[in-house]
Amino acid sequence: MKKILLFSLVIISTTSYFAQCSSNTFYDDCSTQLDKALFIKAFSISTSDMKKGEKSVEYNYVFSKGTTYTITSCDIESNKMIIELYDRNKKLIASNYDKTKRKFYPKIAYPCSATGVYYLKYKFKSDDDACGISMLGFSK
Repeated sequence: MKKILLFSLVIISTTSYFAQCSSNTFYDDCSTQLDKALFIKAFSISTSDMKKGEKSVEYNYVFSKGTTYTITSCDIESNKMIIELYDRNKKLIASNYDKTKRKFYPKIAYPCSATGVYYLKYKFKSDDDACGISMLGFSK
């Protein structure tokens, strides 16, 4: 009986944990980080959505020259979602995590100097189950 109860508690807590990532309140709270940037797209990031053996997920988006892009990082608890922005040659150009200072930043502001495909790579510092959202916005 104790095993069944423990298993039920794990399922319930995991379900409510990931439900928080998809709640409207969580989206609303994260959208405030865009400041004056206009919303383009939201990315839901979860370790459960990553392919088996993978520790990150990648999306691509076309950025336009002369536009500043804002990319936000919002995660539940202290799982620390890391965003890495790569150019069309897959060269790292920005991150919300400073390895030398071991500091996370809630967003990246990137003034685009060349039109092309850019890659957004998401991962979590912890190997535990984690979830979060990221929003992409732009301003001229």
